[in-house]
Amino acid sequence: MLIKAAELILILAVLYLAITRLLMLFAPFLSAFLIAALIEKPAGFLRKRFKLPRGAASALSLMAFVLLAGSVAGFLFYRLFIEVWDLARDTSFQSILDRINEFIDMSGNWYAGLPAEVIRTIESNFEGVLSRLGDTAANVIKSLLNGMLDILTSLPQVLLYIVITLVAAFFISRDREKISRFVFSQLPQGWRSKAKNVKDDLLLALAGYIRALLILVTITFFEVLAGYTILGVNYALFLAILTAFADLMPVLGPGTILIPGAAIYLINGNYFLAAGFFILYILVTIVRQLLEPRIVGGNIGIHPLVTLLCIYFGYRIFGISGLILGPVFAVVIKSMQKAGILPSWRSS
Repeated sequence: MLIKAAELILILAVLYLAITRLLMLFAPFLSAFLIAALIEKPAGFLRKRFKLPRGAASALSLMAFVLLAGSVAGFLFYRLFIEVWDLARDTSFQSILDRINEFIDMSGNWYAGLPAEVIRTIESNFEGVLSRLGDTAANVIKSLLNGMLDILTSLPQVLLYIVITLVAAFFISRDREKISRFVFSQLPQGWRSKAKNVKDDLLLALAGYIRALLILVTITFFEVLAGYTILGVNYALFLAILTAFADLMPVLGPGTILIPGAAIYLINGNYFLAAGFFILYILVTIVRQLLEPRIVGGNIGIHPLVTLLCIYFGYRIFGISGLILGPVFAVVIKSMQKAGILPSWRSS
């Protein structure tokens, strides 16, 4: 039992170091591998349907991917930049804070009977919270603008990254079988079958996990984008992206954006938007709870309770990154146990 626990801890440590330390170093080639996996089916269709050579099919599929992804990314970046720029010049933040101050002043009768010392303490704490809230909002917007401007000013590095990624994706797609044979030929004979089983099972599970996350986040994005548009909310695309990103974090969820938004509109006297945000939060949560077990369970083959435990302990051990790394570690361990590299706990 202790040996199994030690093996598990060692593998988790190695995986964590490999992912956190080597991820950025090999980021272009990891991105290339993901792109090659995405265009594999279209390239296979072109080879079978039009009898094209593998290189030509990979090149055409990659060109189609670049055109589609580039168009979508360019449009989103443009719209997001415009909305964030407008938001940075918007004075509604100060009006909301002023409204909150008015609300606090109006509620003075509620605690008028308290000692003066207590009242001064409450008011000073509220002022501190409001000041930090305003500073935080301003800093977030400033950081977003600076990040976008940094991308624009670092175009040579970005273009170099993109070129390396696309060229590597082409070669990975074209020479997929040769690369696979070369890698497995470097392993001892006794390890090749096990390594192949781990690779197939692991890629299938990890691809399923990523696909499940992307499906859920995409559904949330279009739900809230439609909701914001129907409600007539300003900066709908920006808020939809923020909400979808929050939905990617299991502990945060869309309520991180929708609930404070409803509270701010309620305090500001806009009861229609406050109710709309609250109803939208309920709808998004219901849809997420109905779809998540089926989508995630069907894609990674791990029990929801195990996934929840991995998310919790991953967060406790590794912080925010553990929210994503926890289930990934579970998938890796499950694949290694299935291939016989790690002993199964069920055998004890």
